[in-house]
Amino acid sequence: MDIDIPESWTEYPEIILVAYDKLRNDPSLLGWFFYLVIHKEDKRLIGAGGFKGRPDSNGTVEIVYEISPTYRDKGYGTEFTQGLIRFAFNHSYVQKVIAHTEVEYTAYVKVLQKSGMHFAGEEPDDQLWRWEITRNQYDWPAD
Repeated sequence: MDIDIPESWTEYPEIILVAYDKLRNDPSLLGWFFYLVIHKEDKRLIGAGGFKGRPDSNGTVEIVYEISPTYRDKGYGTEFTQGLIRFAFNHSYVQKVIAHTEVEYTAYVKVLQKSGMHFAGEEPDDQLWRWEITRNQYDWPAD
């Protein structure tokens, strides 16, 4: 692919082996699991994320993402999460997309809000905030 892969491109390097192992053992996860974020102009790997798995029986799927520190606050996280949400809702059986953040107002929260997600409560056992957007709330992009 002829891209630069900086040593510190991820804060969670273990996810690469986890993703590889999961996809190797369950190829049906393809599309519903792991993506790499590549900056086109710089030809550089700048992040990763995707879904925590296929949608559940209620049509709910969870997204996660990370962007390298030097590429944060430039809209890449928002662009990535919006793409994940659009991908999910392009499957008619997906009814809700959720995400979790730490219990504080951070850049991650701002990204989810810019992507159309709404605060849905606190997960007291996990000390996490839950964010969600339903199919009915999703603002379909114009063609």
